[in-house]
Formats: sequence, C-alpha cells, structure tokens
Amino acid sequence: MLTKDILNVTFQKMIERRRMTMEYGFLSLLPPLVAIGMALITKQTILSLLVGLWVGTTIICGWNPIEGLPTMISDYFIPKVGNEGNAGMLMLITACGGFVYMFKASGAGKAFGDMITGTVKTRKSAQLLTYFGAFAFIFTEPTLTLGSVMRPITERLRVSRVKLAYICDVMGCPFATLSPITSYSSYATGLIAAGFTALAITDNAWMTFIKAIPFNFYAIFGMLALLFVIIAGVDIGPMYEAEKRAVETGQLIGENDVPMTKYDLDEEVMFAGKNITKLNFLLPLGALFFTLLATIMWTGDAGTNGVGGAFRNCNITLSISLAFLIGAFASGICGARSKIFGFKDIMGQITHGIALNTDIPLILVLAWSVGGVTGTMDLKGYIVHLVEVSNIAPGIMPMVIFIVGAFVGFSTGSSWGVWAITMPIALPVAAQFGIPMELMIGACLSGGVFGDHCSPISDTTILASTAAGADHIQHVRTQLPYSLTVGSCSAVGFLIGGMMTPTIGLIATAVLITIALLAMNKYASKKYGKIQDVPVGA
Repeated sequence: MLTKDILNVTFQKMIERRRMTMEYGFLSLLPPLVAIGMALITKQTILSLLVGLWVGTTIICGWNPIEGLPTMISDYFIPKVGNEGNAGMLMLITACGGFVYMFKASGAGKAFGDMITGTVKTRKSAQLLTYFGAFAFIFTEPTLTLGSVMRPITERLRVSRVKLAYICDVMGCPFATLSPITSYSSYATGLIAAGFTALAITDNAWMTFIKAIPFNFYAIFGMLALLFVIIAGVDIGPMYEAEKRAVETGQLIGENDVPMTKYDLDEEVMFAGKNITKLNFLLPLGALFFTLLATIMWTGDAGTNGVGGAFRNCNITLSISLAFLIGAFASGICGARSKIFGFKDIMGQITHGIALNTDIPLILVLAWSVGGVTGTMDLKGYIVHLVEVSNIAPGIMPMVIFIVGAFVGFSTGSSWGVWAITMPIALPVAAQFGIPMELMIGACLSGGVFGDHCSPISDTTILASTAAGADHIQHVRTQLPYSLTVGSCSAVGFLIGGMMTPTIGLIATAVLITIALLAMNKYASKKYGKIQDVPVGA
C-alpha cells in the first residue's frame, strides 16, 4: 500500500514536471483558435469555450483527453472562480442581473421613456444620448450600467440590440483606456514606471501616459468612428442589415438570435393601469449613483487621498456591485409602490432576474479558463519569440507591437495581459532607437484594446452583449467590420508614425477610416437596399 502511494505521488510529480517544462510552441495557439472558430461557426459560445479548453488541457496532459477532462475543473475552473478579482466580477454580474430585471419590471424603463419622449424622438438622438451618457462614468467601464439604463429608450426607438451592444462595447474598454482616472490607466502607468526604472529613465510615468493618449489610435478612433457612424448613419456589413430590419420591422434581434439576457416582458399587460411616475426611474438611478460614489469615496479613502485619489485607489468592483444591489432594491420598492407586484415579492423578483442570467458567469469562467490554459502553454512567450527572431527594422516596430498585441489580445481576450508583455519590449526599443516613447506606448495600449475588442472570449465583449440583451456571437459578428476597419487603419497610422512623425500617422489614420467607412456604407446600401424609415408605432 505504501509502495502504491509512493508511486502515485511520483507519477503526479512527473506529470507536473512535464507540464512545467514542455515547450508548446505553435500548439499554444490551438485552444483559443478552436474556441473562437467553433463559436463563429456554431454560434454556441459555451460549447465552443468548453471544447477549446478541453483541447488545451488535453495537450497539457500529454494528449490524454481523459486526464484533460478533470484537469479543466481542478486546475482552471476552481482556481479562476477562487481568484479574488474574478469572484468580484462574478458578484458584479450577479448583482447586475438583479438590477437590470428589476429596473425593467418596476416600470423604470417606461417612466424613462415617458420622461424623454418629447426630447429624444429619433433613433439618432437615442444613440447619441447613449454615447455621451458614457462620459458620466469616466472613472470606470460603463458597459453594464450604460446598457441597462439606455436599453428601454433604444428599444422604443427601434435601435437594434447589436447596435446598442456596439455602442456599449466601444464606450467600455476603449473609453476606459483613455480616461486618466480608471484602473486601466493606473495599471498602464505602473507598467510604464517599471520600464522607466529598468531603463534608468527619470521621466514621470503618469505624465508620459497622458502624453501617449493622443497616440492610442485604436481607442481614440474607435470612439470617433462610432460617433461618425451615429451622426452620419454610415452602418456597414451585417450591422447595416440588423439596423435595416430593426427600422423597417421593429425586430430588434434576428430570428435565430439567442439574447444574452432574457428580460423581455409584456409591458403593456404588466403596466396597464399602474401608477408609474418619474420616481420609478429617478429613485433607483439616484440610489445607484449615490451608493456608487459613496462606496468609491469610502474604499478609496477620500479623506486621505482626496477625491481624485479616491477614484484611482477605490475598489471599483465592490462599488459597482453594491450600487447594483441597492439600485435593485430601490427599483423593487418603486414597483411595489406602483402595485406592479407586492412588497413581499421584491426579493423573489430580484432572484428571478439573477436566475435568468446564470449562463453569463459560466461563459466568463470558461473564458478565464481558456486564458489560463494559454498562460500555462506560454502563448504570449511564443508570440514574443516570433517577434524577436524576425529582425524587424526599428521604424516599423510601433506597427509590429500593435499587430502582435492585437493577435495576443484576440487569442486570450485580455488587454491587460497584452500590455504586460508588449510594454517591456516597446520601451527599450523606443529608448534604443529614438522612436517617440509616446507612440510606442500608444501602440501597446491600442494593440491590447483592439484584440480584446474583437475577441468573443473577452469579458468586456461578453458584458456588452449582456448589457444590450444581444446574441453574443451576433454582437461579435456585427461589430467586427468596424473594429477591423479602425484596427487596420490604425496599423497604417503606426507604420507612418514610426517611419515619419506620430502626428502624420494620426492624420493618416483619420483620413483612411473616414474613406473606408463611407465606401463600405455605400456597398452595404447596394447589397441590402436603402433603409426605409418607418414611424415608431407603425
């Protein structure tokens, strides 16, 4: 018996040693590529992630699929759920599910619609309100809150759910990357400071980050392109088709779409004869924002750090989660006051909303697990190695950093991970060859955001689908033409910026994106036919 135990322990150590020492090379690409490929083909997000994860653990376990199956749970599922940051995100998603459902079920959406009916009368104005509404959340990613608040009015004015998801996604990660008071900027500044220390550079890391903001081409032009699309109505590709269907038929999702949220309620029946007032909208939102700001000040120690410091040092996940929970209970009180349901039903209504959202935490855990597998297989190291052995001219390094970062971000669904591997490469190259430091930093940030923004396994992409109640794969499919347009033009901009000057690269990017969007909109109009405006209610 003792001999058997010794053999088992020895065998387990051999497995661990094999996993730690094996170099996977191009095999490290397989898990994310399988997951992404299956998702785009089958439109089954959970199944695709599960298969991609299993492929990865099978390779790690010496091509043993039987051993790979329990390894998914023991080495990835459980550790990912147990991670404090991930657990906080799951709590946030859970609280969001309760709030979004209660916000809708309590008549808040109807009250909001009634309030702004005289002001917001067109699809364009609804989209612009959503766009500029994000600036109220400059201290964080506004994806979930923005979609939750704006969805009732965008639905009323026939804005497709994938269009709302696109707006929420662009005003999420890319927007947060540009804000100097988010966790994104703090993280990026920390990486810059570490690089400067290693290179004995005495420049202020925070000021360098601020100077690099104009050269974060993808984030800046992603937002400007979205604004141009909204104002000029230049939808392209499958988004044009989705918007045409929404405008002409009122169908906000495709016939075979599977929305990430299931909050569709028969409002005409639910709210008939109910006393729904402005309070149904204002009280929950007021409670949400008061709780959010109060918790930010408390967790960020505003007394010591000041207001600005509190935003930079707060526990934003806790702040948003608590705000959603308090907002959900405030919505419940308003719903009971309006006699839509009883006071005793408030908790049941909240848990019902949470239950409708149970697939989203599973998708997030699977996406994190796939990222964990690629970490074990050192996907990032493999891609960095490919760059190092390519003997690339210094002038094109900003473009190379951007493209490599985009590919890693797309494969892993993480922008922060991209920055962690590209920043230590970019800063020494900039210092050694005289490339503008701000341009190289902008390339690092842009590459990560571009890849993250395109990836169906990115948590921010998943959150955008959730906020808008859109089919996740359709959100990725309809957003991709915009992302690829801005991304490819940004790559050209980084090339020109590295070979000539950053300012010329900036101008070139803007011109190319404008021309590309106008040309593709013209093509979409010919392919799908001109959108015929139909009055709302027709």
